[in-house]
Amino acid sequence: MNRDILSLVFARLIMAFGYSVAFPFLSIYLYEVKNLSMSLIGSILGISTIFGIVGRILGGMLSDYFGSKNVLVFSFFIRSFIFLSISLIIAFNIDYKFFIPLLILNSLFFSINMSNLDTIVAQLSKEEERSFAYSINRVGVNLGWALGPAIGGIIATKSYSLLFFISFMATILSAIMLNLTVPNVGRTSKTFEFPIKEILENRTFILFSVFSIGFFITMSQLISTLSVYSTNYINISKSELGILYAINGLLVVFLQIPISNYIEKINEKRALIIGTFFYFVGYFTLGFANNFYHLLISVIIITISEMFSVPSAQSIASILANKDRIGSFIGFFGLFQGFGWAIGPMIGGFAMDLFKFNHILMWLFISSFSLISCILFWYLFRKML
Repeated sequence: MNRDILSLVFARLIMAFGYSVAFPFLSIYLYEVKNLSMSLIGSILGISTIFGIVGRILGGMLSDYFGSKNVLVFSFFIRSFIFLSISLIIAFNIDYKFFIPLLILNSLFFSINMSNLDTIVAQLSKEEERSFAYSINRVGVNLGWALGPAIGGIIATKSYSLLFFISFMATILSAIMLNLTVPNVGRTSKTFEFPIKEILENRTFILFSVFSIGFFITMSQLISTLSVYSTNYINISKSELGILYAINGLLVVFLQIPISNYIEKINEKRALIIGTFFYFVGYFTLGFANNFYHLLISVIIITISEMFSVPSAQSIASILANKDRIGSFIGFFGLFQGFGWAIGPMIGGFAMDLFKFNHILMWLFISSFSLISCILFWYLFRKML
């Protein structure tokens, strides 16, 4: 693995730590401290993500025109000051409505980040190494995820404001590391325009992007829906919630590379179908949970499924993309990813309020979106398996 990829891994580790130390506890803060309903919380998060969807397309265009690293460093600095602002709002107990514009801005720049992060991995790696490059990046991200919630679960019992101040500091540090260690790549276009005609002509890429929505809807439940469900319906502590997220991250750290090697043997398309099916199984089993250990079993199934499906989806998208406009193509794929993440919290919040007395129906409804994507992926790739 080349040094540039490893440098990117370390920068993403710190960024992921900064995000995960605070954001899994935001829904809990709004629910328990501000006394908002889950439908309202899901709507706030969903609406902010919808505004952020444009960042996927914008991020791809910016990558092709300015280079991925330049865009990433700028957006990291912007997000760091958003986290600082959220920290101050919580510290001074300001009305929850002031969260909304900040969450919209965070969602916009998060989407720009993700488009460029997915793009720069593809640009720094050879096609035959692509799946492994995405996998090793996930190891860095999930090590940050393992550390963040575990520490955040302890701090959240004392101060929600401090959580977001730590996010501010970590994101600043990540931007500095990225700027100093990773080369600027991806300046493939001399015009700042979106190649919609090229994208629409790539039928397989279009169908793959559309079919991914259900998978991303289910994937988005890990932060907002699962955190509130675990602490308020199953009644585990915030520290135990932090342990669940830490185990999620640590499993990826230790198992992602062996699973990535296995993916190379069965190919990314089979791995994606396997992963999305067991994503359905993992989330559905949450409906039968009665304690921390039941939740843990479900999270283990979800995490292993994630290790099959996420790097496979990223690799497939980059391989199907036109090579001279890879940033814009991955940004377009991210548009559907962002849409799934946008409506996911709203669907999760709606399901929790509607089926609060029947947890099995709640999670059957939520997890069914991944099953739909699984079936559609099989249909699209059935001749290539």
